[in-house]
Amino acid sequence: MTLKDKVLAELMLADGDYCSGERLAEKFSVTRAAVWKVMEQLKAQGCQIDAVTSKGYLLKEIPDLYSQTYLLSLLQDTKSNWQIQHFDEIDSTNALAKKLAFRGAPQGTVITADVQTAGRGRLGKSFHSPQGGLYLSVIGRPVLAISSMMSVTACTAVVVHQALQAFGVETEIKWVNDLFLNGKKICGILSEGGFNAEFLKMDYLVIGIGINLRPDPHLPEELKPIVTDVQTETGMKINKCQLIAEILRNLETYSGTEDGTEYLKIYTEHSCTLGHRVRTDTGLEGLAVGFADDAGLQIRLEDGSEMILRTGSAQIID
Repeated sequence: MTLKDKVLAELMLADGDYCSGERLAEKFSVTRAAVWKVMEQLKAQGCQIDAVTSKGYLLKEIPDLYSQTYLLSLLQDTKSNWQIQHFDEIDSTNALAKKLAFRGAPQGTVITADVQTAGRGRLGKSFHSPQGGLYLSVIGRPVLAISSMMSVTACTAVVVHQALQAFGVETEIKWVNDLFLNGKKICGILSEGGFNAEFLKMDYLVIGIGINLRPDPHLPEELKPIVTDVQTETGMKINKCQLIAEILRNLETYSGTEDGTEYLKIYTEHSCTLGHRVRTDTGLEGLAVGFADDAGLQIRLEDGSEMILRTGSAQIID
């Protein structure tokens, strides 16, 4: 960890109290001048820091900066051995996570980034991933069948829904992998796995999550009617480290749940798909009436028969 990361974590953990420059210098075995230099660097990155003689330094507002030390401190009481790698910019957190998983990276490996240059969504779609978003991928090594991928994605949607709910943000879930706020998308989820063809079991699982937290001044025109962010809709500035910690806590909780369908109740209660007419990729139309145990979408067709959609997408048409 860099000195700047450690000092930023101390300021964040102080939670509104002053941090003595002398104490910081002693704790990290550096000079007072080195601490002052770090404070100037943090100010240059947008941190609002008050310096008062005999009191020290006060972080007036938790910045939108990543601190490895701070994040790990928030995860101290979790059971998992989280191994976190952060990048200012990356092509895709899922792409790197899959490479690491193939090479044997353990469960609990997490890749985070401030920007993705080649973010991906379901069905081969690109995922716009500018500065101001939260992008992370988590490696798991569960004992799951290939048919469980849809339920993994749906369960992750609940995980993120509840994490945002902890900060007072109430989202709706669009089948199968999107979170909506005030009728527009703020989050997408992509679950990918490496499979053992002989045993039809999963060798590894990668869960990718992308959340729009801040406004994007360069949002493409074609996305403006359908995409938004948390700050625009609520006025809230959620700290990335705190949200990452909440997401990882929830993932740990659900991964240890004996009842694999426990998430479905919440998924159903907060669905913005159920009760609407939908159109499948193949052109079939009907009413979304429920979810199967694996999170497949139950659709009542025009002739009164029902089907379960487990692949592709379902466009809401009214």
